[in-house]
Amino acid sequence: MEKSSQGMSHCFYRSNRGKKIIEKLVKIQNDGTVEVDVTCNAHVASELLELDAVDYAPLDAEEIKQTPFGYSKSVPRLKIAMLVVGTRGDVQPFIALAKRLQAYPITLQEFGHHVRLATHVNFHAFVKSAGIGFYPLGGDPRIMAAYMARNKGFLLSGPAEISLQRKQLKEVIYSLLPACTEPDLDSGAPFRAQAIIANPPAYGENVQNE
Repeated sequence: MEKSSQGMSHCFYRSNRGKKIIEKLVKIQNDGTVEVDVTCNAHVASELLELDAVDYAPLDAEEIKQTPFGYSKSVPRLKIAMLVVGTRGDVQPFIALAKRLQAYPITLQEFGHHVRLATHVNFHAFVKSAGIGFYPLGGDPRIMAAYMARNKGFLLSGPAEISLQRKQLKEVIYSLLPACTEPDLDSGAPFRAQAIIANPPAYGENVQNE
C-alpha cells in the first residue's frame, strides 16, 4: 500500500511539473493561435524531454528474422493512393512514405506496393523525380497558403474569403475520385486504389474510401 501511494505521489509530481514546464513554453495569442517558443526556452524544453524519458531495452537482432520475401505472403501488394493537399512541406513527408511503401521488399520495412501520390500539379516534377506515380489534384497551393496566412483564427478576414475558399475546396473535392480510379496519365495503365492515405486538408477523402 505504501509503495502504491509513493508511485501515485511520484506521478502527481511529474504531472504538475510537466504542466508548469508546458506553461513556460506555450503562449495563446489573441487571434486564437498557439505559439511555442522552443529557441528562447531551450532549457525548459530539455526539462520536458527528461521528464518523459523512458529506458527501453535494446532490440535483439537475433530475434528479428528478416525474411526478404515474407511480406509477399502475409501482406498483399496493394494499389495505394496518397491524397495530399497543401504546400511542398506537406508533400515531402508523403514522398518519403511512398518510397518506403513501394520499395521492393528486401527488409521488414519495405513492402513493394504500387503507390500513386495525388497532389497539386505544381509538384509534378518534384514527385516524379522521386520515382513515384503522380496524379494531379485541383486547387492552387499558393492561394490556399495565402488564405491560411490571412485567416489564422476562427473568424475570416472578410466576406470575400468565403467564395475564394469554396472554389478551392470544390476543385480539390471533385478531383479526389479520379485520383483514386483513373488510369495513369502518362502510360495509360489502369489504377484503382485499394487503400487511401490522405492528409487532413484533403476534404472528402472519407467519401472516396466508401
